[in-house]
Amino acid sequence: MNIKSPLRIACGLVTLLPLFSHAVTFDVRGGYKSASHIYESRFKVSQGWENGWWASMETDNKDNKNNGRGANGTDKSDSSHSLGDITTDYNEIETNYTYKLNKKWSLQPGGILHWSTNGTQIRPYIRLNYKISDNLNSGLRYRYDYNDYETKNTDNELHRDSVNRLDLYLGYKINATWSLNYQGTIYRHTSADYEYKNGKSWSTENAFTVRYKWNNTVSNYAEYDYLDKTGYYDGEGNKAESRYRIGITFNL
Repeated sequence: MNIKSPLRIACGLVTLLPLFSHAVTFDVRGGYKSASHIYESRFKVSQGWENGWWASMETDNKDNKNNGRGANGTDKSDSSHSLGDITTDYNEIETNYTYKLNKKWSLQPGGILHWSTNGTQIRPYIRLNYKISDNLNSGLRYRYDYNDYETKNTDNELHRDSVNRLDLYLGYKINATWSLNYQGTIYRHTSADYEYKNGKSWSTENAFTVRYKWNNTVSNYAEYDYLDKTGYYDGEGNKAESRYRIGITFNL
């Protein structure tokens, strides 16, 4: 298995921990897509500051199953990897700033720099948060994803692709140890010439997460996502896709 690249990146992220003056969060997560038969793992380091700034760095790797094709059905750009190899899927850096409008409302402008073997994506966003109660929080985010590289559309023509994305967040704290989170997402290509593997220019995701806090340092979580009919395997798309994830978070 070719796992050196993601491990090197993860180790590099960890070496940056001493540079931060406040608590740092390190998150490790694994997942599986049942229709596309893809395994994934992610390593993420994040940091928040009292002045309102927040930033993160992460790397994600997936196995190269799907008969040498990616989850979206496109050929992998690095054809040297054999089936079942573990390869770096993407890396990204994210940052945002929280403006507290009052005790209940806050505004978060931010952005993501995302890059992979295909090229770089720029993802600016704006998020509005509302604290419904002491235990229930909500948020609504609009994000625009822009590729700096060209991809083939449904007519097999090369163009730059962009996506409009809207996310709804709900978080509920059951007690001091248990919490629940929901994220609903709808995303749409700006051009009708691009389609997801559900055969449409738009798609949805619904993610449900339950988290258990062991202590102030360690918590773990389990997540189930329904990803519409975007599954792709063995040349066949439009498959109902479910994703299962488990992870552990360390507050250092």
